[in-house]
Parts: sequence; C-alpha cells; structure tokens
Amino acid sequence: SDVSTSGIVEIPSISFNQAYTVTANQITTIDIPRTAALLDEGQYNHGIHITAISPVVVYSFIYVSAISGASLCLPTNVLGREYFSINYTQLSNEGNSFSYFAVVATEDNTIVEITPSQNTKGGKVANVAFTVTLNKGQIYQVLATADLTGSKIKSVSSATTGCKRIAVFCGSGKISIGCTTAAGSSDNLYQQAYPNNSWGRNYITTP
Repeated sequence: SDVSTSGIVEIPSISFNQAYTVTANQITTIDIPRTAALLDEGQYNHGIHITAISPVVVYSFIYVSAISGASLCLPTNVLGREYFSINYTQLSNEGNSFSYFAVVATEDNTIVEITPSQNTKGGKVANVAFTVTLNKGQIYQVLATADLTGSKIKSVSSATTGCKRIAVFCGSGKISIGCTTAAGSSDNLYQQAYPNNSWGRNYITTP
C-alpha cells in the first residue's frame, strides 16, 4: 500500500484467519497453508478472502523448489461476469501437470456456465456448456491435458437472482514454453483473467 494499513486474510474452510499490517511502500507476505491447494477437477471451499482498511495491492505467488509463478490480483469491485481462459500448449516434463482454469464466487448462489474448449480430466465434453452453483468463497476448477485457451466462463441469472461477479484464474500447473517441441525446465503458468468488459482495442507491449 502507499499508506500504512491493516487487514485480514481468511480461508474459512480450513479455519485459516490471519491478521496483517502493511507499512507504507513495503511488502507484507502471508504464507497460505498447502491444505488450501486444489488437487483435482471439481468444487472446493478454499477461496482466499483478503480485506483491508485502506486500499492495498495484492499479488499471489505460487512456488515450490525452483518452480514459480505469480499474478496481480484484482479487487472484487472490478471483477466481471464473463471471461475467456488463456492458457498455452500443454507440454511439461512432469506427467501430473494440467492446463487449468478456476472460477471463484464472491456471493452466495452464484450460477456459473462453463464451456470448456477441450475434453476435461473430470469428464466434461469440449464445447458443451454445463453449470455449477457456488457460494461465496467456493471454487470450481477445470483441468485438461490439452490447451484450454478459449474456454468460456460466465455468470448467469436465475429466476430469482441476477448475474453476479466472479473471479477466474487460468494457466498450467507446470508447463514448458521454449523454442523446441521437447519439454525442458518448466514453471507454473498462472494469471488472474481480466473480464471481457475490460478488454480494449489498442495496446503497447514489450518484447
């Protein structure tokens, strides 16, 4: 933060509750227990809820040994209702690695329609939509051995509720991106997706 402030990090499903303080222009690190990991395709209750008294910037960083990946996290007030997963050709030197995306609900009774671009580890069929209902902090993760880029994730309304904001994270558990078709040293591919309504038409990039 650019000001000194404080807040709480919570994962109610594993009874994790840690207060923190941040000194202006310095970094505070909170270690998340491995019991909050998502190990397979399906629904989990392990959403990480971060609150602060004053505005803070949040990054999440996954690491094990020499393997790592990080993402800037979006605050709930800028989340959207429709996303596309962005992944990469699934090539890894570790057999138990998958292309993935995970959707997180910010409110109870959130209905999410998911259309995977590939057949999934859990038996979902490519280009066939299915729905899941999530409560606040619940997560639904999709895994595949092929590139899940283009999978569509959107919040939908019901007879009694409107579309609700969701967060989506996507990437690969371990992936090799290089100049050859051989799987070499690999890292996480990990990014919080930006909602479709935040997309633009003009960009500047660096090599």
